[in-house]
Amino acid sequence: MTHKPGLVQTVTGRGVRCVDPETPEASREASGVRIERSPSSFEILREYPNARPVYYRVDHGRLEWDFGPGGFLPASGRPMPSPGALLGLLQGNAPAPDATFLPGVHRLPLGTAVRVTEQGINVTRRQPGPPQRERRRGLVEAVGEALGDTDYAIAYSGGLGSAFLAACALSAGHRPLLLHADLGPGVHRTPAPDVPGLTLRRIRVDPSELLDEHPITGEEPVPPMPDREVSRRLAAALARAVGVGEAVPLTGGALMKELASAKLPEVNAGVRGWRLLGCEPFHVSGTLRTLDEARTLLGKGVVHSPDVRPAGAPAPLSPTGGATVPGLTSKGTEALEPARRAAMAVWREHLDFLDPVLGRATAGIEERGDGGFRPPALDPLVLATLAALKPSRLGRIHGGTFENHLPLHRALGRHGIAGVRRTAQGHWLRKAAAAHLHRERKKIIARLGRECALADLGLIDPRAVAGVLADGRDLADNALPLLRLVWLERWLRGGP
Repeated sequence: MTHKPGLVQTVTGRGVRCVDPETPEASREASGVRIERSPSSFEILREYPNARPVYYRVDHGRLEWDFGPGGFLPASGRPMPSPGALLGLLQGNAPAPDATFLPGVHRLPLGTAVRVTEQGINVTRRQPGPPQRERRRGLVEAVGEALGDTDYAIAYSGGLGSAFLAACALSAGHRPLLLHADLGPGVHRTPAPDVPGLTLRRIRVDPSELLDEHPITGEEPVPPMPDREVSRRLAAALARAVGVGEAVPLTGGALMKELASAKLPEVNAGVRGWRLLGCEPFHVSGTLRTLDEARTLLGKGVVHSPDVRPAGAPAPLSPTGGATVPGLTSKGTEALEPARRAAMAVWREHLDFLDPVLGRATAGIEERGDGGFRPPALDPLVLATLAALKPSRLGRIHGGTFENHLPLHRALGRHGIAGVRRTAQGHWLRKAAAAHLHRERKKIIARLGRECALADLGLIDPRAVAGVLADGRDLADNALPLLRLVWLERWLRGGP
């Protein structure tokens, strides 16, 4: 049985009447969401990227709002998302920052306020900005303070972000337990490095349990997608293995690497830019022949030739990027492209409105979620510290090589942490998805042959999908879209 969302209603001549949502979160102010009430007005504003999602609907002098979409579901059950929205999920696109699958219901984006007065209801935007940071606060100190002084454990992948968190904990005098999910040699070829001074507990986790679609019931208000759900399952598996609960929170390095990053065109190229000619990114297509070629390329804001991309290179952090949907029909293309372009336009305008650090944080949260916990990278003071760092503090050209994430690498060096994994974000998920689908492909092909909701809508050709699954070469290149398809089919069927 669904609950009712909160209600704010104008009462002519008597101000506004407010009723909070019937949810546990309504008993307290949600972190990152500011709610102001008075007899004559009501306002709700989302201030930080890691704030709880807020959903709202405006209708004839009344505002309904809630911390989740469940209260807005009609009595007849969840409505069917549009074909373009369904295919956008398969492609890995993030919906527009204010979009939902429910008619008339919107999400409250970062920097957006809804205000109710006797004169009416207004939705406005206010430029959010990180709080003023304390003088001389470095990134290591800011992260250490965000970690807190209570017991906690770190979800330690062995990558740069989680290793940096371990270094910050050591600098702050903390000794948290490092919990590493051992996903097997099929996902990680090398073991996660030890951290001198901290205890590392390796916990065997079966990747197939993380990727299994069977926990999906079809009753979820929003279709679960592996890009966000798998990391939550992983965090839950780590917590269960060692009994980590509310008393010992689990934290991780999500988004730290992306936020503490500079682009090559932003850093000092040196006297007359001569060092650009030997920069590592240009070796993708060979060393550029002239300085003019290097400057032209930098002017485009890229670090490699747009015509040449290395095999396996990750896509840039973008809320609208994604792989092609396998088996897409002409009707599917007609549905996907307008939806994709519309979402891209809204995202571009929203990110242009935000501070660059807040924009990257917002895009990252929309793409991958928070991993089941609140990462220190999204703490307001950490965001403020990152926003204050000049590009020259984040990256540099040294010895003919572009070195990025300088504060992170220097912190690791101070604590003797070496051998961190350098794979791109999401690389392990793509590998795990390919292995999982290869093992389960006969069952998936048989099921798609019996029933396919997306085929019934005319959006997907199940024979083409079966062909991709049967061919190991194509399967590896399309692992994530195919896994999303399996999950979405489960949701559309309503479970078993």
